[in-house]
Amino acid sequence: MNFKKTLHVILGHADSKIIYLIFVCLLCFAHTVQAQVPMINGVTLGISKTFVITMSISLIIIGMLIMYLLFRFKKSNIKSEFASRNGQITQENYEINDFYRALMQSAKDGIVYYDKFKNFKYANPAFFSITGLNKESLSPIDDFKEKLHPKDDDFFVKRNEGLQKDGIYECDITIKGCNDDYIKLSTRSVAVNAESGEEIGSLTVYSDITSISRKMEAMLKTNIESEAENKLKAGFLAVISHEIRTPLNGVVGFANLLLEENLSKEDKQEYVEHINYNSEKLLQIISDIIDLSRLSSSQMEIIYEEASLSEIVNFVEDDAKTIIKRVDKPIILNVRSNFGAANDLILTDKVWLRRVLNHLLDNAIKFTLSGSIDFIYSLEKDMIRFKVKDTGIGINKENLERIFEEFKQEFVGHHRPFEGLGVGLTLAKEVIGKMGGKITVKSEKEIGSEFTFYIPYRPAGEKSRSTMSVVKNDLKAIRWDNKKCLVVDDSKDILLYLKRVLVDTGITVITALSGIEAVKFVKADPTIDIVLLDIQMPEMNGIEATKEMKKLRNNLPIIAQTAFAFDDDIDLILDAGCDAYLIKPIRRDHLIMAMSGFIKPN
Repeated sequence: MNFKKTLHVILGHADSKIIYLIFVCLLCFAHTVQAQVPMINGVTLGISKTFVITMSISLIIIGMLIMYLLFRFKKSNIKSEFASRNGQITQENYEINDFYRALMQSAKDGIVYYDKFKNFKYANPAFFSITGLNKESLSPIDDFKEKLHPKDDDFFVKRNEGLQKDGIYECDITIKGCNDDYIKLSTRSVAVNAESGEEIGSLTVYSDITSISRKMEAMLKTNIESEAENKLKAGFLAVISHEIRTPLNGVVGFANLLLEENLSKEDKQEYVEHINYNSEKLLQIISDIIDLSRLSSSQMEIIYEEASLSEIVNFVEDDAKTIIKRVDKPIILNVRSNFGAANDLILTDKVWLRRVLNHLLDNAIKFTLSGSIDFIYSLEKDMIRFKVKDTGIGINKENLERIFEEFKQEFVGHHRPFEGLGVGLTLAKEVIGKMGGKITVKSEKEIGSEFTFYIPYRPAGEKSRSTMSVVKNDLKAIRWDNKKCLVVDDSKDILLYLKRVLVDTGITVITALSGIEAVKFVKADPTIDIVLLDIQMPEMNGIEATKEMKKLRNNLPIIAQTAFAFDDDIDLILDAGCDAYLIKPIRRDHLIMAMSGFIKPN
């Protein structure tokens, strides 16, 4: 059995059985031969015993030789198979290594391997490309540490602590890139362990997230600005609601009081004054909102025409005195001119210039509880200088710039002590800029404010100023007894109002409720001298009606009355054939002055 086991160990299970059987057969053969040979007195007959033994031993030797040859053959096959398998495994290892090497080198993210002692061992090309480090550097990690932003100089300390505690560490860092511009990297470090669990190193992946970070910061900034803008708009809507409803309440309230019986003449006069004041205030608010829309859409234009600067100032002064009287404040208004009479006629946008001056004086009156307001204008070389100085509450220095921004006011919320939309100074600054000038402000809290602005001096020709003054002074005396006016509007209230306004002039008024009806009147009555035409009407609007009436009578004066105030709308009205236009609400003096340019009084 020991011999059999030995063969089994040497040759393997299958081959050892075969050889063992051969060996047993040889022994049996030798034993049979020996048993079948007759022996006499211990001597084999015919074949000697020695011969038999010799043959048996020879057969045994031959068997063993065969066993040896088979063993060598088996061993050779095993070595050959082992070498083949080993070569296959080596080739597979090479292929795996090539795969991982190609993977590391083709990655867009930087990959760095450190040994278990935290020493730098390998980095792929992307790492050097992202960080701008030199591949030939003897110590790339030391160079990398020098590039770290000061706030991230403890990155490697925190990284090692995180790997030791959790086996993984993630964070974002900032480093100085190729062009000395800071870039942001997202890092992820993981511990690398052997199959036994022993730590053999660590791997860190660096991803460039600079562009993503900037986009996120931009989005965050946009969101913050959007939220601030929404809050600003919400605040503006709250303010505008209050500012509109307050004067509207005055108009409606005092209009209802006029319906009471047994009112004295003085009470009626007082109520009418309140209605007029609040109506003007409401109109100013609506005008500011419209102008702000024009400003936002870049539709604001400056239209230069000949104007008297002293007349513009007189209008503004009268408006300011009316407000001071209305608010009942102990304020003295001082108006001084260093402007020569010879330079009084200028080319300017008198509407906008008056609006700017009104805004500045309104603010001075609003924020001055008592004291004085100085309004001075003068000619300085080629510029006209305007200054409005008050002894009011003043403005904090940190708020001097923001007061020119849309909807911005020094006082906000429900506890603000002063009314207003917060757009007057915004409009003033924009208008002055479009006129080629600039505005500045100086202020000290509890002492007062001083607004100064300059616009270019554009002298006009030597024309007489008497025409405008005579017309203005004689508006109530104008008579058109032999004239006929066609008033067209789809609102019966407007028709009644215009008819009442014109009744004192003696002119015959014909009314029409539509453009179609107006065209029929013009076609049927050649004695109509002038037409007051609403632009927005159903069926046939004012633009279409104007074109049709001009086909019938090309020289018939048509004055448009419109609620549109944008320049594109005005151009459309004039291009259609209208000779002039009036912006609603229409005042009596504006209407009479406009009509007097087309029909002569008696």
